[in-house]
Amino acid sequence: MKTTLVEKRIQACRILRKMLIDREYTLEEDSKEDFSIRGYKGPSKIITFLSEESKLTIHIIKEYISIITKEKYDKCIIVYQDSVTSSAKKSLEIMEYNIELFSLGELQLNITEHRLVPLHERASKEEKEYLEKTSKGRLPFILLTDPVCRYYYFQRGEYIRITRADKSVIYRVVK
Repeated sequence: MKTTLVEKRIQACRILRKMLIDREYTLEEDSKEDFSIRGYKGPSKIITFLSEESKLTIHIIKEYISIITKEKYDKCIIVYQDSVTSSAKKSLEIMEYNIELFSLGELQLNITEHRLVPLHERASKEEKEYLEKTSKGRLPFILLTDPVCRYYYFQRGEYIRITRADKSVIYRVVK
């Protein structure tokens, strides 16, 4: 049975909601007409957009940026359907906005709920201090582009505690 575009968009919204909750945002009421989700964490505000166009272009990004600046959002997640034009990618690199991109396909399965993906959490301040003293830069790393790092929005240099199914704990630093 083939999944329709509307069903994919609804599934992406479900996963986006869970992602924002896992990132510790408090969610506001969804906007049903445009599939956008808004949330806040302290003074930080985030908004998500699901692009209706098959290609994400610089013109669409400019429309989203006008909403971001008008409503004073700090962060934004844009979900695109098929592809992002090269000019849109370049413009995102030079812009001073905190914008994340996910494809519609990436948000059809919540990677953190897969049985083979262990629990990933930011290490506590005490754990970080201990690791900095003992590991001296020899800690294995996890890439910033790793799907779990993207899901939780882990940043370079952060220490991540990974609790495996057998309850063993390992640490990684985001590179």
